[in-house]
Amino acid sequence: QMEQDDDRIDELHRSIFQHLMDDRWHHGVETAVDVTLLGRYYERFADHAVSVARRVVFLVTGEHADELAATRP
Repeated sequence: QMEQDDDRIDELHRSIFQHLMDDRWHHGVETAVDVTLLGRYYERFADHAVSVARRVVFLVTGEHADELAATRP
């Protein structure tokens, strides 16, 4: 589930640029930079969350998350 959420965050991060490049964006350059950085921080936070979750799965089960997912129906 976390990887799916991470993929959604990645999509949102990419969509930020569409909004910033839209002619209707009238909030200025400084706000655009702030929004871009905030989006990047959230995207990286999601990446780290997935990494931590994978490590926790390994610590608890002794198996990599990909291996566990492959054995489930």
